[in-house]
Amino acid sequence: MGLEVAFVIVLLSVAIIAISLELVAVDVMALALLVAVVATGILPVDAALSGFSSEVVIILGSVFVLAGTMTRAELPEEVAEALMKATGKGERSGLAMVMGVSAALSMLLSNTSTSSVLTPAVLQYAKRSGTSASRLLMPMAFASLMGGTMVLIGTSTNLSASGMITGLGMEPYAFFEFFVVGGVVTLSGIAFMVLIGRHLIPDRRPLDLVEDYGMSGYLAVLKFGDGSESERTQIEDLDLAALELEPLAVIRNNIRLAANPLRQLRHGDRLIVRGTVDGLLRAKDDKRFDIETDSERDNQGVRPDDAGLGEAVVMPHSRLVGQLLGRTTFFRRRRLKVLAVHRKGRAFAAKLSNLQLQAGDVLLVQGATEDLENLRGNPDLWGLAAVEAPRPTLVQGFIAAGLLALSVVLSGFGLLPLSIALLASCLILIFGGIVSAQDAYRMIDWRLLVMIASMTGFGLAIFETGAASLVANLIVDWVAPFGVTASLLALGVVTIALTQPMSNAAAVLTVVPVAVSTAGILGIDPRPAVVMVTLAGSLSFIAPLEPALMIVYGPGRYRFVDFVRVGGPLTLLTLGVLVYLVPVIWPLHPASF
Repeated sequence: MGLEVAFVIVLLSVAIIAISLELVAVDVMALALLVAVVATGILPVDAALSGFSSEVVIILGSVFVLAGTMTRAELPEEVAEALMKATGKGERSGLAMVMGVSAALSMLLSNTSTSSVLTPAVLQYAKRSGTSASRLLMPMAFASLMGGTMVLIGTSTNLSASGMITGLGMEPYAFFEFFVVGGVVTLSGIAFMVLIGRHLIPDRRPLDLVEDYGMSGYLAVLKFGDGSESERTQIEDLDLAALELEPLAVIRNNIRLAANPLRQLRHGDRLIVRGTVDGLLRAKDDKRFDIETDSERDNQGVRPDDAGLGEAVVMPHSRLVGQLLGRTTFFRRRRLKVLAVHRKGRAFAAKLSNLQLQAGDVLLVQGATEDLENLRGNPDLWGLAAVEAPRPTLVQGFIAAGLLALSVVLSGFGLLPLSIALLASCLILIFGGIVSAQDAYRMIDWRLLVMIASMTGFGLAIFETGAASLVANLIVDWVAPFGVTASLLALGVVTIALTQPMSNAAAVLTVVPVAVSTAGILGIDPRPAVVMVTLAGSLSFIAPLEPALMIVYGPGRYRFVDFVRVGGPLTLLTLGVLVYLVPVIWPLHPASF
């Protein structure tokens, strides 16, 4: 093993460990890897930065803008609600419809956006049909992952892999290249969930809280300051039940006291309550007390007219994970207040400023409508839904959807490259006054683009140094006696395993060079090998670490083991479909490039 090979493998190992322990964000680590291979002379700077000049960056950025416009216009919600209203109340038919809508939308939106916009609609449907939301949310998120595999723009994983294989001398993926195998995977997954998987999903109905999303289990703190009308008032006299609030404890001089209904309140007391969004909305206007925010310094950076409320979830690998609410500057910089916290159906009797944030926490935040809207798509704190926000017109959504469809048609007939067609569509939105240039830039997930471009460069380093060949030889030595099909399966398993600590796109960009080297050793065309890796990267359901799954984790009141129990068999099923179909659609004939 040469020094360069050893160095690249050590770098990759350190990166996987650091990302697994959440010591550093994936995009920052990807940049560090890129700097390391250039600084040590392993890769020239033009090759290392080739990912930033890739057509994939333009395609993905343009898709973000078009999909973001549709999402802001609430077009996906309208379509989903209309379809769900036409669906019967039976659990099987409802589950099939929810998953079908999710899979279809994820062909245009990212799986994260699909889960985000469908969650409120699914919860309303669950309430109307008398079905537990937990029986629908997990399958909906699973379907968003599967549906995204059908077209090139359905997931950033497909696009980033297409850019990577182009740099390795192969033809990029066609727009509908995965449609057949992705469609079979999606239909198989839906059939499994409808017939078998639904029996494995827990039925977690709340016992004492309203079932609707956004109205369950929020923790808040009521302050009784000087001049409060509640001096010497007993807790029962506050009639908190009318506000849909449940008293949990009283904090007096840093001592926790029981929330006895007969306990009299004093100036300086803090009353911990659990309640609904509707209750907190009414409590916000109650003159007898104030709602404590995440910091004692409420006046810094928050405008007095910030009357809107919204909900947002702390994402996996977010910089907020592990931080105390009272110490992070994230919310003050964005002029937002945190009013309440919902964590997996549990309430915590502690000051919000001392609460340590975890991935999956759902926060009720207060701020101006514009600031709340800016949370949509934020990789640290993903905005789910705005409360009392004005409903935008659907015209923006229909125009954006039409432009996206037109771009695909123009590209399909060879009239324009897909990147130029999509970029032109974004410019039409801007010149037409539908979205501003500033809004368009905000819709783009720049961290994801940086990560993909950086990992593309590092993937080339893995290939050029021979590190990919080394790993490929190990895979072939272990599984070659079982045939080529076993080698494809091994590549899929390795990819799925890496999606746990890394993002899906980062995992695929790491394994694609290994797949090309493996194909060379086996003497087969590399395309089926890289296709196997690309699609497997989007089909891991065994842990709620993917953002699309994390969005439903809190509202569905799931536990980690729920995803292992339900997602494990589904992962094996979809992987089996890939192992069978990939060699059929992309024959394993000798390499030709």
